[in-house]
Amino acid sequence: MTPRLLVGEREHRLYPLDPQKVDYIESDGNYVSIRTGTTAYISRDTIKRLATELAQFGFIRIGRSLLVNISSVAYAQTLGRGRFVFTLCSGASLRSGSGYRDAILEALPLTSRRPN
Repeated sequence: MTPRLLVGEREHRLYPLDPQKVDYIESDGNYVSIRTGTTAYISRDTIKRLATELAQFGFIRIGRSLLVNISSVAYAQTLGRGRFVFTLCSGASLRSGSGYRDAILEALPLTSRRPN
């Protein structure tokens, strides 16, 4: 199956973007900001729809307005209370919300789960 391309806009130009080369996606009002390395593109889309569509490419939701491509993660650190900081290969640093802990551990077993 051919990977679906995302379309990002930058400087009034439209760019086809390979999802596997995208580091993370963040909500930005009525748009999303698609980040590849140090370059940002905008797209009129929603995090909710993209989370479902891009799960097959290794994207997980780590916050209400944040999706990260697991293959872009250099390392992660725990912050306590179910939160993490992800440092990406590009140098970007992303903080997760505590409500996403189980989904994060399911996708990327960073630590052993403790019984509640």
